[in-house]
Amino acid sequence: MKNSLKTMSSPYSTIPPRQNEPSIWTIVAAVQSMIWLFVLPQLCRPVWHHLGSFSPVTVEVLLTTSSGVVQVVLFNLCMLPIYYMQHPFFEQYKIQFTDPWPWTNKSPKVRDEFWALSLRSVKITTFNLLCLIPCLVLLKTCAFSLLGLEPPPFQTDDESWPTHVKMMRDNILMTLLHEFGFYSTHRLMHTYPSLYKYHKIHHEYKMNTTLAAQHNHPVDYIISIGTPALMSSAIVQPHSFVFFQWSIWVVYANLDDHCGYSFPWSPVRWFPFAALTDEHEFHHLKNLGCFGSKLDLYEKLLQGGNKWYDVWLEKQRELRSSLAGVTEKDD
Repeated sequence: MKNSLKTMSSPYSTIPPRQNEPSIWTIVAAVQSMIWLFVLPQLCRPVWHHLGSFSPVTVEVLLTTSSGVVQVVLFNLCMLPIYYMQHPFFEQYKIQFTDPWPWTNKSPKVRDEFWALSLRSVKITTFNLLCLIPCLVLLKTCAFSLLGLEPPPFQTDDESWPTHVKMMRDNILMTLLHEFGFYSTHRLMHTYPSLYKYHKIHHEYKMNTTLAAQHNHPVDYIISIGTPALMSSAIVQPHSFVFFQWSIWVVYANLDDHCGYSFPWSPVRWFPFAALTDEHEFHHLKNLGCFGSKLDLYEKLLQGGNKWYDVWLEKQRELRSSLAGVTEKDD
């Protein structure tokens, strides 16, 4: 038993900082957020007016689809060597650190099931990003028309370019609205069996990899992901760039939610009320609460927090401490 603990504990000679604990990585995370808020607009502004040659609906479809596809591809490519190498530096942040990754499992059945699930995820993700999202944008436009409402302006001209204050305000408003929509619909998915039968597809992953991020049944995707996002933008009516900027944030948070690691340098986890990656990992593992994604605000306000997550987290901390102690003693 001691030898097995020693082998397993090699990446855990120290207890790594959590994503919401101040550390040197908090600065790295904050700098990334500042780049997103201040540098990205400067990079995009010189070429943004060229989008004016397209219709507002076309621009929204292009921005929504491209931000999703590009990030999903790049994020997965970045994570591939991390998953493959399993270097101790990264493995110290692995959330389910006592269990092996499924592709390294000794059981051929477990490995085969993982690869089959991964292939399905690629197909489902492709369909959701390239088919469902454009359809939802078009449906939103049709809904405004049928209701006799003026579609939200989707400005692309330089004259209407927002200030940084307006960018921050609209991003915060859309995040609060979207998170409430996601929290509510996600909780409904777990409450009613008629809805959970669609959402359980997403829960085929008990140990997350980035391929789990968009692994949703179309009905689940429309209700809990697409609709809250489109409704948030319809209510706030941001400049087209702010919508693009916010889409990057949302998709990145979704991928970070499902990477399987609690990286303390994550740019979407370091600030107050941010939901941590291990909260969503716990949700997949135990299926108990933690219905938020980017924020834990509504979980705390409407449920008083999550006692099951708190108990699990404490056990994780104790186990990490014991493993670190074993390593120090053996060294």
